[in-house]
Amino acid sequence: MATPMELLEFDYINPIKCIYHRPIGKKYVVPHWHEAIEVSYIEKGNPGTMKIDDQEYNLEEGDIYVINSQLIHSFDTVITNNQRIVTLLINYDWLRHCLPQMIRHKSFALIKAPKKDSQLAACNELKKLINDIKDYQNQDNTEEDHLHQLSMAIEFISILVKNFTVDKEPEHEIPEVISEIIEKFHNEYQDDIQLSDMAQIYNYSYAYFSKLFKKYLGVSPKKYLTLLRIQKAAELIEINDDKFVKIAADTGFPDEKSFYAAFKDKYKQTPLEYRKRVQVLPN
Repeated sequence: MATPMELLEFDYINPIKCIYHRPIGKKYVVPHWHEAIEVSYIEKGNPGTMKIDDQEYNLEEGDIYVINSQLIHSFDTVITNNQRIVTLLINYDWLRHCLPQMIRHKSFALIKAPKKDSQLAACNELKKLINDIKDYQNQDNTEEDHLHQLSMAIEFISILVKNFTVDKEPEHEIPEVISEIIEKFHNEYQDDIQLSDMAQIYNYSYAYFSKLFKKYLGVSPKKYLTLLRIQKAAELIEINDDKFVKIAADTGFPDEKSFYAAFKDKYKQTPLEYRKRVQVLPN
């Protein structure tokens, strides 16, 4: 497979990166994949849905999803004070270095809840550790803090490995052409991408190109590119006060009107309403 679409940076020592998603309301993440193992814990409420490959799941309080390396996944959520998600990303290079045999022969199996009664205690331990890791990351970064964070990360990975691994099944690789197209989208979404020209580069008709893309990503390339641009626009709105005409141009929309229409269709609110909501939230 080609280089994963999403490249993640990790602390030099700690193999786990923790993200406690802010209560910004509507939050959509386009289908993507990466080498890291992703753990999503539904801390509160019922914030929406996620897809792993072609399977869709309703997110419910207390669920834990462990997403194995290079699996395509996406989120369509509404995150509020009463609907919260914690994401842990586990450094795959660290796992490959420390646990080479396990990585070679095993994968993780924990979706929503454990399937065996013997795993219930381990699952509860994981939930406690996730909350501890989330809470502890906001404390002072002394050497003792770093050491304690590392110890929690090692314990978390150890519980996963001991209780939630199964024999690895043959992997269905994403075609090189799909990896290349996704990489191009993420590198050039600001530009005027002509999808028919892209299809011709690979000697595909546009109809076949669109069908192949949808088979792996679940949406047409045109829809994916629009969703990606909306996602990037929402990220810009969160962090700056640029005029919306500039944000539209910076994210590849042909004009402000088309940006407004696409944004409201996905987020069910205007860009201005979204900005007013997110900018009053604490970081």
